[in-house]
Amino acid sequence: MNLTAPLPPHPAHVDDMHGAMPVTPTPSGNDSLLDSVLHLCRHHGVQRGAAGLCAGLPKDGPMLPSIALQALAELGLSAALVQRDVDTLPSLLLPAILLRQQGGACVLLSHQADGDEARTYGVILPEMGDQPVLLDSAAIAEFYSGHAILVKPRVTGDGRDAASQDATLQGGAEARHWLLQTLWRYRGYYLSAALGAVVINVLALASTFFTMNVYDRVVPNQALVTLWSMAIGVSLAMGMEFLARHVRAHLLDQAGKKVDLVVGALLFRHAMSIPMEHQPASAGTFASQLREYESVRDFVASATLSVIIDLPFVLLFVILVFIIGGPLGWVPLLAIPLIILVSVAVQWPLARAMRENLRETAIRQGFLIEAVDGRETLKANGAEGSAQKRWEFMSGLSAASALKSRLYSSLAVNGVTFLQQFETVVIIVVGVYLIGDGQLTLGGLIGSVMLASRAVAPLGQLVGLAVRLQQTRAALVTLNRFMAIPPERSSLTSYLSADVLTGAMRLEEVAFGYPAPAPQQPIKVLSDINLSLAAGERVAILGTIGSGKSTLLRVMAKLYQPLEGRLLADGIDSAQVDPAEWRRIVAYVGQESRLFHGTLRQNIVVGRPQASDQELLAVLRLVGLERLISAHPRGIHLPVGEMGQGLSVGQRQLVGLARALLMQPRVLLLDEPTSAMDAGTEAHFIAHLAQASRGQGLVVVTHRPSLLALVDRIVVIDAGRVVADGPKQQVLAALEANGRQRAQAGEVQP
Repeated sequence: MNLTAPLPPHPAHVDDMHGAMPVTPTPSGNDSLLDSVLHLCRHHGVQRGAAGLCAGLPKDGPMLPSIALQALAELGLSAALVQRDVDTLPSLLLPAILLRQQGGACVLLSHQADGDEARTYGVILPEMGDQPVLLDSAAIAEFYSGHAILVKPRVTGDGRDAASQDATLQGGAEARHWLLQTLWRYRGYYLSAALGAVVINVLALASTFFTMNVYDRVVPNQALVTLWSMAIGVSLAMGMEFLARHVRAHLLDQAGKKVDLVVGALLFRHAMSIPMEHQPASAGTFASQLREYESVRDFVASATLSVIIDLPFVLLFVILVFIIGGPLGWVPLLAIPLIILVSVAVQWPLARAMRENLRETAIRQGFLIEAVDGRETLKANGAEGSAQKRWEFMSGLSAASALKSRLYSSLAVNGVTFLQQFETVVIIVVGVYLIGDGQLTLGGLIGSVMLASRAVAPLGQLVGLAVRLQQTRAALVTLNRFMAIPPERSSLTSYLSADVLTGAMRLEEVAFGYPAPAPQQPIKVLSDINLSLAAGERVAILGTIGSGKSTLLRVMAKLYQPLEGRLLADGIDSAQVDPAEWRRIVAYVGQESRLFHGTLRQNIVVGRPQASDQELLAVLRLVGLERLISAHPRGIHLPVGEMGQGLSVGQRQLVGLARALLMQPRVLLLDEPTSAMDAGTEAHFIAHLAQASRGQGLVVVTHRPSLLALVDRIVVIDAGRVVADGPKQQVLAALEANGRQRAQAGEVQP
C-alpha cells in the first residue's frame, strides 16, 4: 500500500449516513467521537485540546462525523469515512475511529487472528479512559455501525509531513488563492458545463442552416416534404439545445451554491479568528466588508460563467461567416476589436468610480448600523436631526459615486449595442451587392446575419460582465486584504495542553496600545506592567477612569496581544497555549455583556452547549437569576431579543456572569461585575461567589468597596502603570493616608 497516496474522498452524503444516527455524549459526560479524534491527533503528533480543536467549527453539540473529518483535515491530517468490515481495515492505517450503532465512537488500535480464526481487537473506549481493552468479534459486532474514519498524515512530494510545511506555504507563492482554491475544488461542475457549451453552440447552428436551406432550396422549388423533414429535425435540435442549456444552468447553479456555502463559512470563520487589534473600529464597516463577497458570488453565478464559456465559440461563428458569406466575414471580424476597445476604454474610469462607491457605501453602512443600534441614545439626547443630516450627507456621496459608475457602464453598454446594430446594417448592405454579383444567395445572406449576430452576442454580454468585473475586483481587493490578516491561531500549530496549567500567571514588562490609523503609532495604554498571580489568588485592581484596568484584563484574557513583554502561565509563555484553550481556563466578563437573539438558555450555554441542566441551574442560583426564571412562564427558555432586548442591564450582567461560571474556569477576570446591580442582588452574588469559587483565581476590576470582600490583595494602576501592590488592608491604609494628605494639601492651598 502506498502510504503517501491520499485517502479516498469521503462520501458527500456523510451526514445523510450518520446525521440521523443519535450521536450521544458518553456516560462520563464527554463526547466520545471528539475524544477519539483527540486521541488520533496525539497519535500523529498534533497536540490539541477539545476547546482548541472545536474552535471555529460549526459544532454546538456532540461532534458529527462530517465535523470530525473537517477538524482532522484542518490539522493537516488526511481523513476519510469508509464503509467496510472491521477485519478489512488496513493495519497500516490503524489506529482508526469506529462509529457505533447507537452513536458515539471508539478507537481501534489493532485486530489480529487468535487461534482458530477467532480474532481479538484492541480498542480504546473513551468512557473508560485511555487504557486499551481487548474485545472479541461478538463484542465488536454488537456496537460497530460498519463505518470507520481512517486517518493518516498528509505527505508532500518529498516525503515530508504536510503539517511541517504549513508555515512555509502560508502566504508564500505556492499557496493557492482562497477563492480559486474553492472554485478548483468544484472544477468537475465547470468542466461539465464547458462540455455542455460545446453541445449548445453546435446545436444552435441547426436553426441557421435550416433558414438558409429553406430560402435557397425549399422556397424556389416548393419542396414541402423537405421543409417538414428539416422542420422536424431542427425542432429536435432546438429541444436538445433547451435541455443542454437547462442542464448547464443547473450544474453552474449547483457549483455556485456549494462555493457560496464553503466560502461564506470560510469568511465568517476567519472573521471570528482574526485578532481583536486587527478588526476595524466600526462594526458596520466590518460587516460591509464581509458583505462584499456577494459581489464576488454574483460574478461567478451561472449567467456570468455562461458568457465566459461561450467566448471561445466567437471564432467558430466568424469562420462560418467566412465560409458561407465570403467577404462578409470581415464585418464581424472588424466589429469584434471595436467592441472590445469600447469595453476596455471605460474600465479605468469605471474602476475608480466603483472603488469610490464601495468606500462611501461601507462608511454609510457603518453609520446605519451604529444609528439603528443607538436609537435609544439618539432619541434620549434629541439627536435625531443631526443623525438624519449626517445620513443624508453620506447618502449623497454614495449616490454621486454610484451615478458616476452607472454613467460609465451605460456608456459602454449603449456603445456596444450601437456597434452590434451597425454591424447588421453593414452586412445586409454588402450582402445585397454580393447577391447582385452572384457571389451570395439570399439564404446565405440571412445565415450570415444570424451567425454574425451570434458571434458578437457574447461580446455584448461581456461589456456588462466587464462592468461587474470592476465591482468584483474592488470587492476582491477588500476581501483579499481581509483574508491576508493572520488568524490568532494556526490550525496546524501544536500547542501545549491547558490541562496542565494551574491558573498562575505572570506579566513581564507588558506594554499595550490600541491600534491607531496609519501612519500614527499606537498610544500606549499599559506600560511596564510587572505582575504575578499565584494559582487561586484573589486580586482586586483599582484605579481611576481610563487608567488601563479594563485593558489589562483583556490582555490577561488573550483578547489582545501585548506590544511588548510577555504573559506567562506557570512559567510558560502563553503563546504556546492555544487561545481557545486559554479562554477555557481563564474566563473574562466585560463591563457590557452582549446578548444575542434566542432564548435565555442559548445565551448562557453559548460557550458550553453540552452543559447539563443541573450545572445550569446551579449557576443560575449562584448569580441570582432564578427569580427571573421563576417569574416567567417559559422559564429558562424565555425569549431574548437582539442585543438583549427584554432584559434589563443588570439582568444582562447576570447572564454574562453565568456564562463565565458555567465554563468552570481556573481564573475569573471580572470587569465591574456588579455595576448595574441593586444592593440586594450584589450582596447575594458576592456571598454565593465567595463560597462557590474557593480555590479559583479571581481578578476583579471595581470601584465598589463591597467587592473587596472577595479579595486578599489589591493592585492599583494609574496612567497604565502599577503604582501599588500588596495585601488588601495594607494598600487600603496607604490609599486612605494618601487621600488625607491630598485633602490637607488642598485645604491649605489658596
